[in-house]
Amino acid sequence: MENLLEGLDREQREAVSSSSKRLLVAAPPGSGKTRVLSLRFARLIKDGVDPSTLLAVTFTNRASIEMRERISALLPIDPALLNIGTFHSSCLKLLKKKTPLPVLYGREEQRKVLASLGAKRIDTLLERFSSFKNSGVPLSEEEQAAFHAYREALGSQGALDLDDLVPEAISLIEKEPGISPFLHLLVDEYQDINPVQARLVRLLAKESVFAIGDPDQAIYSFRGSSVRAFTGFTNDYPGCEVINLKRNYRSFASIVNASSALIAHNTDRIENTAQALKEGGEITAVECGCERAEAGFIIKEIEAMMGGLSSLTVKDHGDLKFSDFAVLFRTNRQGEALAEAFGRSPLPYHYAGPPGGGFYGFMEALRASEIKDDISLPGLIEATGKAIAADRYLSGLFLHSAKAFGSRPAKDVLPQFLDEMLLSGPSDNLDIKADKVNLLTLHSAKGLEFRVVFIAGFEDGLIPFTPKWNEADIEEERRLLYVAITRSKERLYLVSSDKRKVFGEEIRPERSRFLKELPPALLKKRTIEQKKLVRKPVQKGLFE
Repeated sequence: MENLLEGLDREQREAVSSSSKRLLVAAPPGSGKTRVLSLRFARLIKDGVDPSTLLAVTFTNRASIEMRERISALLPIDPALLNIGTFHSSCLKLLKKKTPLPVLYGREEQRKVLASLGAKRIDTLLERFSSFKNSGVPLSEEEQAAFHAYREALGSQGALDLDDLVPEAISLIEKEPGISPFLHLLVDEYQDINPVQARLVRLLAKESVFAIGDPDQAIYSFRGSSVRAFTGFTNDYPGCEVINLKRNYRSFASIVNASSALIAHNTDRIENTAQALKEGGEITAVECGCERAEAGFIIKEIEAMMGGLSSLTVKDHGDLKFSDFAVLFRTNRQGEALAEAFGRSPLPYHYAGPPGGGFYGFMEALRASEIKDDISLPGLIEATGKAIAADRYLSGLFLHSAKAFGSRPAKDVLPQFLDEMLLSGPSDNLDIKADKVNLLTLHSAKGLEFRVVFIAGFEDGLIPFTPKWNEADIEEERRLLYVAITRSKERLYLVSSDKRKVFGEEIRPERSRFLKELPPALLKKRTIEQKKLVRKPVQKGLFE
């Protein structure tokens, strides 16, 4: 086992090698969480655990793929034999052991079902249904009636939606305990599990449970999760061992110190401050005149750091690549505006937005395609993309996601691939290795890292987010900013605008209240003046 422990610090070695059957690991940003999780999985196999009894659960398909690649590099084992997946994909595999096989409905199909029932406020209803299924948030009488009609409609079509997968898997395991082969469970991002997922963990972890995560990064209360899942682990699993990883290998000291000072204002947390191992780093608070100036500043700053893409912005910043940059924002509306601005610039970029009609249209086209025996999944995607005249970005997104299926025939893997696409989130379908600037919501950026990060809209109302119909949970909003700040390795820009349109109204927001919680000595400040249009005098005509 010694070669698996090579290069690990003391706490990492303990987390990988511990013989405890119940183990909780607190892993601050940059402390090597994915490495420890992968090595723990590999160590169990090397010690003789049957891989078929071992399950690792992640929160994104991207994390599952990364973990699978790491373990495959460590052990002479077929990656297809590794049980690594999200809660949803793992539950779907269990459910497919029974007949008839469930049909999986994504958001577009869900909307169609509710529309056929004459429902109003469809997206709001779906969010309410999701909260009810995941955390038991009660429905009103009107919502209950809509919910029962919706469930009957899905049942008549032999379908499940994404939020049905975990409860249905729990029901199946309780009725047929032998249907689950798993004895040992490893759970990533444990701070983000909801009560239903916690119940599934208890059912699956028959011999051992290993949970790793960071309570300071609990940011999914709208999905029913709570930081108390992590802080309550010792009560759920009495006698468990707790290990704290203590070193940040990712970010320079200014980033680590600023994020630590910020999150210290939260009271509902476990104290576990990471030690910065790299000196330096740079944080700049930037004030812009308007949203357009905000986008313009970000684009020009990236252009300058890349050494200049025009004769007007030449500056040498070494070996930076476009993929070293991320622009983070709180709302999809911000993302659309930034993507529009980047589209007018010479910079290559990805926008990890929510799936639209084109995404679902591509899915339907693949589902309806006639598959030749010898065509691979990538080949089918390319042919389908040409047939429906899909844009290059959409085709590339599907091709990137198909990499996990290798060159196996499309006829063998297409149903599984389509299910995986339905279960994916925006960041799952982002090819981080492509040399493009990444535009992401703060939530989608979790688990990623970049050399340079811009946080746009650093203003009250966005950060923290306080929509008109609800008061923000300030501690969770602070955790969300903590996640965003710690995505940065070297440089961080906190960019605000003097004027912004919100719900169609132009407002003059205050700088984010969180700015006062960051140590002033770590902040540089810049002001980008809004350029005024200079109108040239018009010469009057001879007869005016």
